[in-house]
Amino acid sequence: MWENITSDRCETYIERHFGKKGKAPSKPAITISRSEGAGGLTVSSELVKYLQEKTTSREEWTVFDQKLVVKVLEVFNLKGHVGTFMKEEHKGTVTDAFEEFIGLHPSSWSLVERTNSTILRLAQIGNCILVGRGANLVTKDMPNVFHVRLIGSVEKRIEQAMKAFNYDEKEAAKYIKKKDAGRKRYIRDNFDADIDDPLIYHIVINTDLVTYQEAARLIGSEVIRRHNLDAPATPEIMKGHRAAVF
Repeated sequence: MWENITSDRCETYIERHFGKKGKAPSKPAITISRSEGAGGLTVSSELVKYLQEKTTSREEWTVFDQKLVVKVLEVFNLKGHVGTFMKEEHKGTVTDAFEEFIGLHPSSWSLVERTNSTILRLAQIGNCILVGRGANLVTKDMPNVFHVRLIGSVEKRIEQAMKAFNYDEKEAAKYIKKKDAGRKRYIRDNFDADIDDPLIYHIVINTDLVTYQEAARLIGSEVIRRHNLDAPATPEIMKGHRAAVF
C-alpha cells in the first residue's frame, strides 16, 4: 500500500548518513502528526513521490514511522518485548517504574529520550518525513523542519479503519478512540503539550475535504517554495549530490 515506506529505505538512509564526520548543512525535513485514520502514512508515501519528482536534485526522501522506534531499539541493543512499551498509547507511570525496578525493561522515559535524540539526528540530516512521536515538538526550534497535522471527522476515520483492518463499525470506533487517546497522552506526558493545538504546526489539513494526493501536493509545494528546491541545479550542487550518494 505504501510503496515508499519500507524497512530497506530506512536502513539505507541510516547506513548512508549516520556516523559521518563533520556537520553538513541541514536539508529540509517534515514532521507529520495525525489523527488515526486521517491518512498519515498514505500522505507521507504520496509526499515522497511528489518531492522526488518535483525537486531539481531528485534526491531521495525517506519516511520514518514505527520503524524509527525499531531502529532506536536496535541501536541501543534493546530486545524483545521492549518495543511494546514505546507505542504511543503506552503510558503507565506506576507500572513502568515497577517493571523497570524488577528488570523487565528500560524506563519509558529513557526510551523516549533515545527516540527524541534519534529524531533530532534525522532532522539535522534532512530529506526525511518523521511521522508521530511528537517529532514536531522535538524539532520545534529547527528552521529546516516543516510541521503538519492531519485531521478528519471521527465518522470518516472509522470508515477508513473498517476498510483497512476489516473491522466492524464498533471495533473500528474502539480502535480509533484508543489510538487518538494514546497519542494525546504521549504528547501531554512527554512534552506537556496538546496534540490538537494548531499553533504547534505550520499547517493543519482536514482530509475529509482534501484528498491524500492533494494534501501531499500542498505540503510538498510549500516545502519546495520555502527551501527553493526547484531552483536550477548548479555543477557544484550536482557534484555534492553525487558525493553524498557514494
